[in-house]
Amino acid sequence: MKKFLSKTATLPVLFLVLGLSLFSQISHAEAKDSTLKRIEKTNSFVIGYRNEKHPFSNVTVTGDVEGYSIDLCKGIYEKLKQDLNKPDLELKMVEITADNRFDYVRDGKVDIVCGTTSWTFKRQEKVSFSLLTYVTGAEMLVKDDSRIRSLKSLKGKKAGIIYGTLTAEAITKRVERDKLDVELITYKHPKTGIEALENREIDAYIADRVILIGLLDAADAPNDLKLVNRFYTYDPYALMFARQSLDFKLLVDRHLANLYRSNKSLELFNKWFSHMGIRSNENILRAMFKLQSIPE
Repeated sequence: MKKFLSKTATLPVLFLVLGLSLFSQISHAEAKDSTLKRIEKTNSFVIGYRNEKHPFSNVTVTGDVEGYSIDLCKGIYEKLKQDLNKPDLELKMVEITADNRFDYVRDGKVDIVCGTTSWTFKRQEKVSFSLLTYVTGAEMLVKDDSRIRSLKSLKGKKAGIIYGTLTAEAITKRVERDKLDVELITYKHPKTGIEALENREIDAYIADRVILIGLLDAADAPNDLKLVNRFYTYDPYALMFARQSLDFKLLVDRHLANLYRSNKSLELFNKWFSHMGIRSNENILRAMFKLQSIPE
């Protein structure tokens, strides 16, 4: 009898352990779907964007938010309406900064960040990323009459970098490592940096090539500036969202892969980049689209 009681006494403990395990799995599953659950609960899809990131995300003179990354996210919005059967799903736009973008994702203030965020493993410890949306690297922009050809030729000069970017971090480390005599000046807004270059307040402006081309496209006197064709970093852009959002990530990646398999991706790309002289058939971009055309 005593032996029987000792065995049966373990049953509640076993059920408790199984219950806790099941609860843990349910909680984990809920965490995975946190973004989709929030979208369904609020009946809204919140896009985080950074201004002055032409042609990826920018606010027009009429107050509209537009750009390549914005169009990608609007496509995701349409897929959400279809998959969640919510034709009246509201689309909201929230401006973010280099400082608060990761906190806004973590705290659920935005569902996705659509812009020029580079995907790194260090960042992936805090957030999650979609398939790549663009690939670029850092270059230098200088005055047309400048003889600057490399970082070493910046000796005794000033160079501008954009605050909160991987490029700024990489260039700062490079200058310190090689003990280069370069004064780095940080700008929070990309447009401020190119204005400083135009006014000869700095001798070079270092940023992602596509960002520099976008700034040149909107510059008052683009012919007075030129790119030094030399890459200093590798920057893979992706859309960013909460780390525990596996089902949402599946939806996002499926939309992007479907887009990359179709001619619509070329149409969208050419809409935002062809007038800047950037072609979708450039080797690295063509490879990016092709390798990520994951079959259904």
